[in-house]
Amino acid sequence: MLRILALVLLLSGCTAPYDYAEDTDFRRFDTVALAPEMDTSSLDGARIADAVRTLLPTRGLTLTGPKQASLWLNYRLDENVRLLTTMPSMFGRSGFWDEERVYGARREQHLVLWLEQPGSGRVLWKSRHPNAFPGERVRGAARSNKISQQVEELLENYPPKP
Repeated sequence: MLRILALVLLLSGCTAPYDYAEDTDFRRFDTVALAPEMDTSSLDGARIADAVRTLLPTRGLTLTGPKQASLWLNYRLDENVRLLTTMPSMFGRSGFWDEERVYGARREQHLVLWLEQPGSGRVLWKSRHPNAFPGERVRGAARSNKISQQVEELLENYPPKP
């Protein structure tokens, strides 16, 4: 039983959803730069930039300056409200089926990376991490590691499979 559970957890790993411009031949892009307006001065911005600089070369892209780059990479943190709910029960207080109930809400942020054409701002590829960005309780090296892990999982989808 434990083996089956472990296999299910392994196969249902964290795959980040992504989208891309289907009319784009990604093989023609070989250079990338951080977008000039990308925040790299905040602690998290610097952590994201460091992870991106480390990981982009593994995706077939050479880091260069913004003026020479064929792609610019940028990020944002999308804020969401996740509802906390109870699990429905077959034998609840109100009869045969007890409905799911909302008992709270939690604000979360999700990391989004996208690649755009320099100058035009046209987004060619975008991926949003399904898990919440590290909260305020995660600090220092643990926070850097968590952010690097999310960036790596997002960049696994680049270049997109045709």
